[in-house]
Order: sequence, then C-alpha cells, then structure tokens
Amino acid sequence: MKQNVGRKSELLAEDARNEHEQLILRLLADPTKREALQWLKDDERGANRTIGGCATTQDSMKFVRQIYGLGAEEVLAVNVHPRPKGAGERTGKLVVALPKNPKLRHAIFDWCKDQGDSLGFTPDPDHGESHLFLLLD
Repeated sequence: MKQNVGRKSELLAEDARNEHEQLILRLLADPTKREALQWLKDDERGANRTIGGCATTQDSMKFVRQIYGLGAEEVLAVNVHPRPKGAGERTGKLVVALPKNPKLRHAIFDWCKDQGDSLGFTPDPDHGESHLFLLLD
C-alpha cells in the first residue's frame, strides 16, 4: 500500500513538472516577451513601464536588478500590455532563467519564498527546472 502512495505522489510531481515546462514554453513563445531591464530602459517616450506592484519604472528596474543580483541568468518580461488609459506598459509576469549553481538557485528560491510569503502564497520548491515563472499581480 505504501508503495502505491509513493508512486502516486511521484506521478503527481512529474505531472506538475510537465505542466510547469509547458507553461514556460508558452511564455517563452510570447511575442511581447523582452529582457526585463532592456524593456524598462527602452521607454523612449517617458511613459511609465512597470512590473507587478512597482509604482515606477525605476522601482521596477531595482526589482529586476535584485533578481539578477541573486544569480538569475536572464529575467524576461512576458505578457506585456498597455497600462489603463494609455499611460505606458506593464506586466505582472516574469520568466527567470535559473543558474545551474546550487547555491545561487537556493538564494533565488529563498527570495521567491519571501516574496510569496508577503503575498500570501508559498512557491514550489526547486525541482531542477531551467526557468521560474513569477506571477506578481
């Protein structure tokens, strides 16, 4: 009986990993996807480009730099859309390319846990995935 329970939980974990990988593939195919810092810097008209709950472009840049500072290989802004009333662009979705270094990965996952705790949810643990999806709104 115990073996069946263990096998069932392994299958559920594998299904969750597969679902995560499919989500990442869809997000990476998003035509609005941009490297997050470059997208924020490229705002030549001075409109407000923001990520998640950040109020300004500068706050958003600080947020992305924090993720890079933890060891992320790349941070992509996905599902970028116009702000209400035409006042710039925003996204609440980031895809983070994770480093292979276990210490850096651990730092990123710890940071995600802290972010999740502040928003009232617990992120998934590290399962060796190549990318993380951050839902920030």
